[in-house]
Amino acid sequence: MKKRILTLVLALLMVLPAFTACSESTENSDAAQETTTAAPSAEGEAVVEEAVEELSEAEARLAIPDNLPEQKFDGKEFRILTSEGKNFQFISEELTGEATSDAVYNRNLKIEERFDTKITTIITGSPQSEIGTLVTSGDDACEIVEHHQYVASTPIAAGSYLNWNDMPYIDQAQPWWNQLSNEGATINGKLFCIMGDLSITALTYTFAEFFNQDLMSNYGYNPSDLYGIVFEGNWTLDKFIEISGNIYEDTNGDGKKSVGDTFGYGFWVYHGTDVWVDAIGERLTTYDPETNEITVQLGTEKVFTALEKIINHLVGNNGAYHFMSEAEGKAENVAGNVGIMQLMFESAFQELRDVDYAYGILPYPKYDENQEAYYTISMDQFSVFGVPKTLPETSYDFMGIVMEALNAESYKTVFPVYYDTALKNKYSEDPETAQMVDLIMDGRRCEFAFQFGTYLVNLPYMFRNQIYSKDINLASSLQKQSKAINKKLDQMMGYFE
Repeated sequence: MKKRILTLVLALLMVLPAFTACSESTENSDAAQETTTAAPSAEGEAVVEEAVEELSEAEARLAIPDNLPEQKFDGKEFRILTSEGKNFQFISEELTGEATSDAVYNRNLKIEERFDTKITTIITGSPQSEIGTLVTSGDDACEIVEHHQYVASTPIAAGSYLNWNDMPYIDQAQPWWNQLSNEGATINGKLFCIMGDLSITALTYTFAEFFNQDLMSNYGYNPSDLYGIVFEGNWTLDKFIEISGNIYEDTNGDGKKSVGDTFGYGFWVYHGTDVWVDAIGERLTTYDPETNEITVQLGTEKVFTALEKIINHLVGNNGAYHFMSEAEGKAENVAGNVGIMQLMFESAFQELRDVDYAYGILPYPKYDENQEAYYTISMDQFSVFGVPKTLPETSYDFMGIVMEALNAESYKTVFPVYYDTALKNKYSEDPETAQMVDLIMDGRRCEFAFQFGTYLVNLPYMFRNQIYSKDINLASSLQKQSKAINKKLDQMMGYFE
């Protein structure tokens, strides 16, 4: 995606607020200006035409200031309590030539030199539980804590975290903070677990619809056609069913739908099916700040209708196939037998890395054309961050400045490298692909209910379970669990008083 930005430094500063505001909007994808800018002199007599330079997406990211003070911290350590499996997001010991690891290394080096600090990690098996022990003992052990989103209930219930909304220098209006997610996780003015671009897993665990360009083109849907449907706002649930439902071939010749055939849409019941509620613009729960009440929102007509359409698609159309396991589904996708499959970005670094066909990426479809945007979520095991209650107030500025810088530099330099690596340089070279990725990432929402997933009687996973059992009667399932869910919600709200 390209943006037109004035080359003059003064003019650049003038347009940055508008750029930042527009970066969240899918309507801005092709809003490049084709005209030059006329600037009158102080006397109003002369008009100077300034050339307009076209910045790449990466350059446009770099142009956004982080507005942080130039402050030195005398080598003070910025300590992150994390687990071994998530340490790669924060530490890279040396330059290795591997692009994503080197991006993390260079990010840290830049911040460490700028603020005279040292970024370190403390590895533990269960950071969400360990921090409770440290807080109880009054131990100032770290600046921030990292853990999975779905276990956030453990430290929140233990009262282990400070409120991010009280922390200095954390500017949640900046594009490196996920506003859709953080606003949704703010209850009674309190945000205990924040989502930002320091969480590389929030990117790699983001769900999208990956499609086999070669297979889809053979059935009359080339990438430009599919991207066009998305950009026009017509990539809806009905359109998705229409396209994928008509792609089928009995490739293995056994006379029935089975593994080895060619399908328009393939899936297995897992986290990817959790996305559908958000994809159609609905929520699991809603919070009313005026009444300070949270209510279950899953039982709407849109949700019931979408569930019925999806189940009917799986049961009634040859083009849709339910694989019995993740391994089976991914193997068939790698073999080139699936037109569209719901996957995380992580798949681009793993099984899709060496496939012999070209693939593209689409958002999950909207409910209908009236829906304003395309939405998705990240798998509930991505990293969120908390500030331990034992952090001294004298360290708030230090924590806020370095944390803001880490997320800003991740947005500017680390995420673009991950995009390019995942999509084989298409992010920097193909404007359509860059637009598609940005559209998907701008629509990421973080369901607050996932922070209390199993605690809420598995409310976040009910839609998935209905698909698995091919049961369209979600209303009945909700009714059976409503008393238990509401009791848990009441208890949960107590943690935010």
